[in-house]
Amino acid sequence: MLLRQVGELGLLKEIRRRFRAPETGDGGVIVGIGDDAAAFSPERGSVLVTTDLMAEGVHFDLGLISPRQLGFKLVSVNVSDIMAMAGKPRYLFLSLALREACDESLFWSLFDGIAAGAARYGLSLLGGDLSGARNDMVLSATVIGSAVAVVTRGGACPGDGIYVTGNLGDSACGLEVLRRLTDESRQRVSAHEFAAGPERAGSYTSEAVLEARGGPVTTSLPWAVAEPLLRRHLTPEARDTGFLAGKATAMIDLSDGLFVDLSRVCDESGCGARIRLDAVPLSGEMKESATLFGLDPWSLATKGGEDYEILFTSAAPPEELSAEGLAVNCIGTVTDGRRTVIDADGVESEMKPEGYQHFGA
Repeated sequence: MLLRQVGELGLLKEIRRRFRAPETGDGGVIVGIGDDAAAFSPERGSVLVTTDLMAEGVHFDLGLISPRQLGFKLVSVNVSDIMAMAGKPRYLFLSLALREACDESLFWSLFDGIAAGAARYGLSLLGGDLSGARNDMVLSATVIGSAVAVVTRGGACPGDGIYVTGNLGDSACGLEVLRRLTDESRQRVSAHEFAAGPERAGSYTSEAVLEARGGPVTTSLPWAVAEPLLRRHLTPEARDTGFLAGKATAMIDLSDGLFVDLSRVCDESGCGARIRLDAVPLSGEMKESATLFGLDPWSLATKGGEDYEILFTSAAPPEELSAEGLAVNCIGTVTDGRRTVIDADGVESEMKPEGYQHFGA
């Protein structure tokens, strides 16, 4: 059935049934879905608010990502902003503009992914807006959170270490893999439900392979190699920053690329940075796939974006900056001067803020 046959009221009624406030167990909600506005009682400390939109043809291509994967990603990228300020996400609002000729199954698949994201981060859906769209879809989410002590981009000091969580470049490489897959392999990826959290281990078999085009020939890519990269791009998980309480001096999530986002920290903190390129963590899967397709792994890691890892600065000793099940690596030092990168041969050059920028050259 098409959305124009179901109607806005029918959709809203079903959304309200599926996301009933009592099921969330959040005692702070006073008025949830169904009124002119939501009402909640904020915790002590600071209230954090973030919003992010995803436009079809700019942020996503439904030929490369399933509606369910897209719904989960929409939630994650917003939660990541809250966690990048040492916050706890609490409430979710959605504004969706969808084509009236869109099939109802796509709509509910999208909401299945949103529901999975809300459950993953303990969010309560409190409202939003639905609209028809003449052409491309536009999805927007707003997440409200709270923080006992907010960490901004502006607190880095000369002498602080510069750290990143996880590996960089996996998402950008995952996108390049997606673009090269055969239609049959791409459909398999679209149908796959990437496990989140602790359940992700063992979510694939080492024997499975995907077929990809490496130039004029078709090559086989082991599913065990491709899966972590595809998961990081299609269903990224926001990093919990609770382990950095009282230790991080500045933080940002890596959405547009290491060099662009680190430049933002430097701008806000009024400082410089000295990065060791060979200290930037790369996964074995990313390096193997980049080699297979003739891609530069360092470019993917520093300019690729959409990893949603956390970049932070800290004066604490490295041994105090660990998180269970999450790698944390020191990649450089905050300075009071230039912003430079030292390559593997020891050659120092200017760090240019290259990465993804809307309306950029």
